[in-house]
Amino acid sequence: MAPTLYLFDRFDGRLGILPAVGAVTHTEEIGGEDTVEFDCLAAPEKGERLLWRDPADGVWREHVVVRTDEPLGAPAHVYAESSLCELLGDFVEEAQLVGKTASEALAAALAPTRWAVGEVGAPAYEHGCLLYHVNALAALRRIEEVWGGEAEAVVSVEDGRVSARTVNLPARRGAWSGARFSYGKTLAACTRTVLEDEVFTALYGYGKGLPIYDEQGVPTGGYTRRLTFGSINGGANWVGDDEARLEWGRPDGAGGKAHRFGHVIFPDCDDPYLLRSLTIRALASACAPKVSYEVDVAAVEGGAGVRLGDDVAVVDSSRTPEWHLRARCVRRVRELGEGAPAVRLTLGTVERTTWAASADVAARVAEVEETAAAASDTVASYEDLGSEEF
Repeated sequence: MAPTLYLFDRFDGRLGILPAVGAVTHTEEIGGEDTVEFDCLAAPEKGERLLWRDPADGVWREHVVVRTDEPLGAPAHVYAESSLCELLGDFVEEAQLVGKTASEALAAALAPTRWAVGEVGAPAYEHGCLLYHVNALAALRRIEEVWGGEAEAVVSVEDGRVSARTVNLPARRGAWSGARFSYGKTLAACTRTVLEDEVFTALYGYGKGLPIYDEQGVPTGGYTRRLTFGSINGGANWVGDDEARLEWGRPDGAGGKAHRFGHVIFPDCDDPYLLRSLTIRALASACAPKVSYEVDVAAVEGGAGVRLGDDVAVVDSSRTPEWHLRARCVRRVRELGEGAPAVRLTLGTVERTTWAASADVAARVAEVEETAAAASDTVASYEDLGSEEF
């Protein structure tokens, strides 16, 4: 059934109940969208808050109205985002995080906000990054990228209103669900997408650019070659997957199969052991085609209990030999109304956004560092010429 939507003003003052016309659509995805959409007769104001209890698991959820469409003579359409969106209005001027745990980093990102640090299950290693002139939500996403983990908003409710707002950072949302999905030629209500991402069976890993020092040992601000991990990896600055090479490798010219090489950059990593570990983790998501399946929950055996982040078994019998995959629910769309909810799942063999996004960020940071290095070299060459050349 459709959830009851409790309406609050921008300052958490209770306004009453907002009746929805028809179903309420809840869309959520890993590292991205968490929205509700519905029609109603009286449009709420922008910035007002919706508090509702999920009928599936009894968890309280809070969303903020960000847009309304109000046609004359027809119900208004409301679009609301997770209350984490309020972090867009909190600003982190500068936070230099050096040798910090995930809990300490999360606390720094949330410091200018009214949100508290919740349960943190991200890896316990100490790491660092610079949060500089960013909003608190961007800072939170940066923490996820550097320390790992997948943030989720948690609201506590007492006496009919939100009493506490916290951000949990589990290492990974969801669990093994035991559900099974079989993709074949006779299956309806399913779309399979083989994503365009390249398949690499081996990856070079590069870390932080090493700083350039002048003759007095003072950093110039430029960078030279990047950190590698060959010294702790038998001389090889790359890691590979031989099973993936046999399946997806390229011809080596001698009747065998060679690795398909790619590279990944972690611009903040200054430890070769951590760099190797991060590269191995990146390889795991790069050494097979990235496939997603959009399915109605009825097509998944045991799919009614699948939550965001859960793993399911996928048998793709349209391939020869058939693919046996462990896929993850990376997106869930539910129509909450009268009767059983209509649920559509996106099952992906890899998260939809994280790998490409981090690669794009790394590329942009690398370009900045290399530009700085070139500028430093240019300045040095002018100094060598002497003032009489100008």
